[in-house]
Amino acid sequence: MGRKGRVVLGMALLGLGAWSVVPDLIHPTSTDAVVNAEVVTVRAPVDGQLAARFGLAVGDRVGLGEEVARVHAMRPETGRRDGLRLELAGQRKLAEALGAEEAELARLDHDLAGRGKAYRNAANQRLALSRTEAEAKLKTSEAARAVTRAKLAIKQSLLAKDLVAPAAVDAVKAEDQAAASEIESARAALARINSEAKAVGRGAFVMGGGDDSSYADQRRDEIRVKRAARKVEIAQAEIRAAELARQLAVEEDLAARLSDAVLAAPVSGVVWQRFAAEGDAVRSGDAVVGVVDCDRLFLTAVLPKRYFSELKAGDRAQARLAGTDTPVQAVVQSVRAAGSAQANTAAAVAPLAEEGADVVVTLAVHDAKLGNRSDNLCQVGQRATVTFRMPALKPLVDAVATGIRAGGHAS
Repeated sequence: MGRKGRVVLGMALLGLGAWSVVPDLIHPTSTDAVVNAEVVTVRAPVDGQLAARFGLAVGDRVGLGEEVARVHAMRPETGRRDGLRLELAGQRKLAEALGAEEAELARLDHDLAGRGKAYRNAANQRLALSRTEAEAKLKTSEAARAVTRAKLAIKQSLLAKDLVAPAAVDAVKAEDQAAASEIESARAALARINSEAKAVGRGAFVMGGGDDSSYADQRRDEIRVKRAARKVEIAQAEIRAAELARQLAVEEDLAARLSDAVLAAPVSGVVWQRFAAEGDAVRSGDAVVGVVDCDRLFLTAVLPKRYFSELKAGDRAQARLAGTDTPVQAVVQSVRAAGSAQANTAAAVAPLAEEGADVVVTLAVHDAKLGNRSDNLCQVGQRATVTFRMPALKPLVDAVATGIRAGGHAS
């Protein structure tokens, strides 16, 4: 074989060896990938004790909203509820007492109104009789004076003829003056009666006689003021009672929930971990059950740190689970350095990555059936090999190509 033949053969062998590693450079793989899922922790909402019949074991499937545990509260506080009950009972009793008092005041008001009305009717009747009597007396007095004035005229005519003595005329004059006084007295009595009648019409009693109608009307005014005040107090008591009843209902509902708190599965999946056993005492906020979300499985892969700048969110990949031949399609969601504070601490499986030397890649899995396979843990923790279908790693390929060309020229 000539010198040129040996050069060609060497270049071919060198190219074949380089090509055997190029696919790995173009499509990097990771044998440390695992099927992963987020663990949602169900915590105790109150201090208490887990129910004796817990009912669930690790690996059991649970549906969204399904009961996974029950906590019986230890000695739920009752002081506030008892205080609200007592205050509510007191407010209701107060409202009842105020209502009874207002009803009694209404009865007295009605009675006094009846007495006032009866008195006004009687007063009007009495005033009508008095008016008739005064009018009659006035007419009588006017008639009597008319007679005396006639007698006076006759006496004065006879006196002018010296037929009677002057004393007789003076006596008739005295009778006329008395008759005039009687008329004035009758007119004054009639005016007084008319004035009293107007006063009665206005509800004011200025007559004597010892009747208590004026006192009854005064009492009725006082009762009306008291009734208005009682109505306001009743309304206030009823409003306060309604508010206390609302607060008591809230407290009783809270006590019912505290005394028997039901913990429901926040997602559809499987029980991944139990943090407490049946009958254990737990405090509010303590972890009780961890449930993995089987509807949102993802892959966690570990790669050398040189791939940190080459991979990005959205890059496509293909995963093959250990023991299976069917590939699973996946898409890169995040690429972060190992030990990063952004690490998903809720992941069911923590990746085995060396801080500063590796990168952790999270991939979304596009296979709805993956979590429904026969494995009762939704295959979480299952090993997988991932091939990233990203663009060729140009710098590395160029370096290999350059090495091949350099070897050829040296020959």
